[in-house]
Amino acid sequence: MASEKIYPLRFSIVFATILDMIELQNGKETFADSPHGRVHFLISMYGFKWEMKFAVTKAGDSSRVYLEIGGEPDGRARMLEQEFALLDSMLVGVKAC
Repeated sequence: MASEKIYPLRFSIVFATILDMIELQNGKETFADSPHGRVHFLISMYGFKWEMKFAVTKAGDSSRVYLEIGGEPDGRARMLEQEFALLDSMLVGVKAC
């Protein structure tokens, strides 16, 4: 399952926040291509394992965040919403470009 969202913030701010999310969730990074805004990581919650695949691209003065989630099929939609909610909450108060 995958989705994307656009944030009116610089690439560097959004990507750094996603890296902070890895630490916050005790994630284990499995792939990183920082110059191209790609990072994959695993998290374990409630006995389930999830793989988060983030890709951040520049979209003019904004950033497009693409997220694909692998793991338990029944919980992917909920995890997708939770990851974007976490990113949203961490970016609250950050000044736009």
